[in-house]
Amino acid sequence: MRVSATLITLASAVTGLSIPRSESNDTSEARVVPAQFDGHCFYPTPDPGFQLDDYLGTWYQVAGTPFGPTAGARCVTAEYSLNDNGTVKVVNTARIGEQPISIEGTAAPAGQQYGSDGVFQVSFPGQPTTPCPGPNYIVQEYCGDHAIVQTQNWTTLYILSRDRQPETTVIDSWISQAVRLGSNASAISKFNQTGC
Repeated sequence: MRVSATLITLASAVTGLSIPRSESNDTSEARVVPAQFDGHCFYPTPDPGFQLDDYLGTWYQVAGTPFGPTAGARCVTAEYSLNDNGTVKVVNTARIGEQPISIEGTAAPAGQQYGSDGVFQVSFPGQPTTPCPGPNYIVQEYCGDHAIVQTQNWTTLYILSRDRQPETTVIDSWISQAVRLGSNASAISKFNQTGC
């Protein structure tokens, strides 16, 4: 009984305390964006207006997160076409110096729990498996002339354009939108699409 009374007294004293916040000069607000969590990874919310038939064709990567074979590459493109089985054929090309590189893979729709459209599991030969069971290609925004695509946990960003060389101000606005959608601004680079 004595322990119970002591705990009640301590709890009452703690609830009456006012702990001052530490002063900070940081006036920025935390960026909070919608996401899905499957117990393993976080996934950006896909664009509800995504239409696969409209999305197929050639895209030029004008900005994003450099990684793997595209780090330092120029003329990065992606060609998407529909396979007979409903998956999407993915052909990525680029140039490193004057050397062309190309890789072909497949994009399969991810489970409905991740979104009805614009969520894919993309795989390439020899690619290591990811610890995330869900999609690794999420179309966050699709507007016909451009697409903002992210991977799980916001690790890799692709800003794609139908035009190989859109105006710099246009690319900057797409980058700003990607940041509003959760991308890390300091990790984003513009990609070179000249001399292709």
